[in-house]
Amino acid sequence: MTINLSELAHIKVVIPNAEEAYQILRNIFGAEKIKEDFANSYVKVVYVGIGDFILQYIEPIAEIGPWYDHLQTKGPGVYSLAYCVENINEAIEELEKEGNIIPLIEMDEEEEKFPSEFLNPKIKTQYIMNTMEKIGFHMELGEKPLESDLTSPKTQYVTGRDNLIGDASTMLHIELVTHNGEKTFEFLHKIFGSKIVEKEFCSLINSEVMPIVHVNLSNVVLQYCQPSPQMGTWEEILQKNGSYVHNLNFLVDDIEETVEKYKKEKIRRIFKQKLPDAETHFYMMKSLNKLGFHLEHGETPAGPLPPGFFFTDYKKESKK
Repeated sequence: MTINLSELAHIKVVIPNAEEAYQILRNIFGAEKIKEDFANSYVKVVYVGIGDFILQYIEPIAEIGPWYDHLQTKGPGVYSLAYCVENINEAIEELEKEGNIIPLIEMDEEEEKFPSEFLNPKIKTQYIMNTMEKIGFHMELGEKPLESDLTSPKTQYVTGRDNLIGDASTMLHIELVTHNGEKTFEFLHKIFGSKIVEKEFCSLINSEVMPIVHVNLSNVVLQYCQPSPQMGTWEEILQKNGSYVHNLNFLVDDIEETVEKYKKEKIRRIFKQKLPDAETHFYMMKSLNKLGFHLEHGETPAGPLPPGFFFTDYKKESKK
């Protein structure tokens, strides 16, 4: 049985200072808080909207628990991607049967981390499934609400908006490192029906020193990189953490202006490159320790790209 996923609900990121991370994203891109901050005796949570996605920053405030352990062993980084499924019990059974994956964390309604419109109010428990080693992040799963249980109108984006937030396109991809991209794809295809996407774009960046494959997980593109020893930050992260998120990627209106804003935040670049026939450079910025991931940006093209070049729609358009 293939587990059908909703669109991405949020990205959970463990970080030593959630408020600082938000302030940096606000200063550079105009990111916004989309929910009230949440805190208990273990963690502080800050919900940040940027472009078409939600970052859920988790700051451990007690020296105990899975998020504190993650910060101590792996450092700042993406912890999980959150989705909804049709039937949570069936999804958990399928992950255990077909992938030997068991729940890592169970969260009750008082620890609810999804925006409420994404969850079935009759189901009180969400699960974080232990998938980091296989795919580079844990899977956070809740159950979809019935249409009759929806209490708010559906918006174009999960942020609760009909427009993109700040100077950011829709997310192009989440870039990860892995020891075996083919094996990772096979697991995602078997469990979630993922497919290889963006073959034309991938052919421009694939290389012998770092084979790359683009795989969809619902509406998200995962760019899996298999770095060789000379591949800098990619290899460093792989050696330290195993499969792990390296960076997020979205476009901005003016790339050089954006880079100047990074300088004010004392974030330097990893590299600056041009794709064939591109008019502007794209940059990889060294932001992992401050934001929980590196960031990669190009400039929004003036004209359309060939159909199928990107799996996702990068345009900055409001819902009509």
